[in-house]
Amino acid sequence: MNRIFSTARNGQCTYFWGRDFLCETIKLSSAVVQKLTQDDSKKLKTMKRNSIKYYLLASVAALAVSTCGGADLLYTFDTGSSGADGGGFNAGTYAWSSTYQAVQQTLTSSGWTMGSGGGPGFEFSWPSQTTMQAIANAGDGRVSFDMFVNQSSFTVGTWADWDWYQFHFAANSDGSIGWQQDDSNILGHNAFDGNYDAGISPHGGNNQSVHFDLGFAQMGWQPGDSYFQLAFGSNSGGNDAVQFYVDNIHVYEVPEPSMFALAGLGAMGLLISRRRK
Repeated sequence: MNRIFSTARNGQCTYFWGRDFLCETIKLSSAVVQKLTQDDSKKLKTMKRNSIKYYLLASVAALAVSTCGGADLLYTFDTGSSGADGGGFNAGTYAWSSTYQAVQQTLTSSGWTMGSGGGPGFEFSWPSQTTMQAIANAGDGRVSFDMFVNQSSFTVGTWADWDWYQFHFAANSDGSIGWQQDDSNILGHNAFDGNYDAGISPHGGNNQSVHFDLGFAQMGWQPGDSYFQLAFGSNSGGNDAVQFYVDNIHVYEVPEPSMFALAGLGAMGLLISRRRK
């Protein structure tokens, strides 16, 4: 079999030993490669434009979502009566419950227990204090928490059937408003009114949980305030205090409606872009 040597430059046969159709094949192949290269270049440019659009839309959506998140403080009391962000219970009579992973009032006397009465007090200390200041200055902060009682909250034998009890809470700061209480300022009524039923076991069977979610303005926390406190307590007509629990203190910002709209536009753009592909 004869050896064939040929070279092609810019689609032209410059040197050839062998049959003529081989040179034509080289020219044709070169033209095809050139056409494919042009097509690939167009596709690459289109892909780049689409990628840029895609990442821009993704960035807009991600920025809006991250902005919607805002500042956040969460205390779940899974391992103790304080949080990793600073802040915790530091006043009154209380104990951390490993059984219920919450903070329990441990007073043994009946009647009013909030504030100077000895109920649990929570303070947002550094570094959570600076986060609280920023949220208060933004004017869109909220705080939520849970208060509950269960079979361990009542001492059997000291409570008469249908003795009443109440949950109470208050907020305090160094601002012009200062102390705000649930029944007189924040809600205009008692946080919760309950009755002990000694006829239901175990221990009266009184399992009650109340979730509160309130704005900073309701709590009396204003822009310019520099420290913030929560107080919890109870009141009762029985012979023993209500040993209630506090859990899941959560401070967060409410995002502006415009941020939701921006996130929605970004997500819609991503969907349209993917469908066109």
